Amino acid sequence: MPKKSRNEITITDAPRSMTRTMAGGGDLVQVDAVFHVPAVHPVGSGPWSEEADKISWTDMPTGYGCIMRRSPLGKYLAGYVSVQPGHPMFGRGTGSLNDLLIGVHGGIDYAAACRASEPEEVSICHPSGREKRERVVSRSHRQTVYENEAAKGHADAWWFGFSCNQIGDVLPDASYDRQKRQERLIGGVEPIYRTEAYVYRECVRLAAQLKAIEEGRDPRDADPGPSASSHDPYRTRG
Repeated sequence: MPKKSRNEITITDAPRSMTRTMAGGGDLVQVDAVFHVPAVHPVGSGPWSEEADKISWTDMPTGYGCIMRRSPLGKYLAGYVSVQPGHPMFGRGTGSLNDLLIGVHGGIDYAAACRASEPEEVSICHPSGREKRERVVSRSHRQTVYENEAAKGHADAWWFGFSCNQIGDVLPDASYDRQKRQERLIGGVEPIYRTEAYVYRECVRLAAQLKAIEEGRDPRDADPGPSASSHDPYRTRG
């Protein structure tokens, strides 16, 4: 068997029955697509070694599209939840959210339209829903990718996201000196790497709050918690 190229992208487009156990926890999730992207994956070993670099799924209780994606800078995971046109928060930027007490790890730091023009394996967007296409995954290999039908409804979505690069979070490619500075900032406590399971649960938490806003309810009453960062500026209840 030929050796797998370091630059080869592995894509799993999931049938509706496909489930994935999120690394770092026992959460079994029905997923739409899973991407392994060597260009953004941490090189060293760690809790991220068995993780994917992008996972998309539909949150069942709310119907919202969700993504976790690895940042090319820092190689940490970030989570995103989408809302459709007609949602009260559709089109709102991060600077306009101070009136909404939404709790999520580090606070919402991303708000933008679907970045459908970017390569799917790194974009902040659900799979496009095309029936099939051919992708070059290495110099000598082409792969036919079948995309999940469930993703079609998310192409015009507006995405809200959070990042696991807060004080106290481990960045896989951070230097030793940076990690030590982190420990000093949080009183000598060892920083934590935020796994797939952690990001998944925070996405579920964010989706529940966005659904509450859609229904005219206080998002704090829908916050499933308690997985909140101590640095989350919106966590304190009034």
